[in-house]
Amino acid sequence: MDRQLPSRQATASRLLVRALGTVVALYLVWAAFHDITHGEADTTLEYAFLYACGAWLAYVSVSLIRARQWGLGSVSLCALAAGVWGQREVGPGTTAGLSPSYLATVGAFLWFLLLTGILTVMSWRAHRAGQGEGGA
Repeated sequence: MDRQLPSRQATASRLLVRALGTVVALYLVWAAFHDITHGEADTTLEYAFLYACGAWLAYVSVSLIRARQWGLGSVSLCALAAGVWGQREVGPGTTAGLSPSYLATVGAFLWFLLLTGILTVMSWRAHRAGQGEGGA
């Protein structure tokens, strides 16, 4: 049983790191879109942040699929694709609305916010399961 304890603790740590990384990525995405829609003169840095955050979210999505969390990983990849598709119409002066591109971008953001909570709960459960086996 000792072999399972580090494995579950490692799993809990990996999930927590992915949740925290996703929170940071979502904050950077929000900040980048805020600057872009408010007409910043040079948005090169904002788009660099969007590309980096997209890469992180793709990594998290693929890692979920590799960890046999096919549903979460697949939905995450679809949400990321929708967000990438939708962001092409986000620019200076973009306001909230019901356009498909705006809804896709917001939907992707909300999905990854929900995924952060799911990953946090999964991490907590893995941590608790690891503690239960090592305590006896």
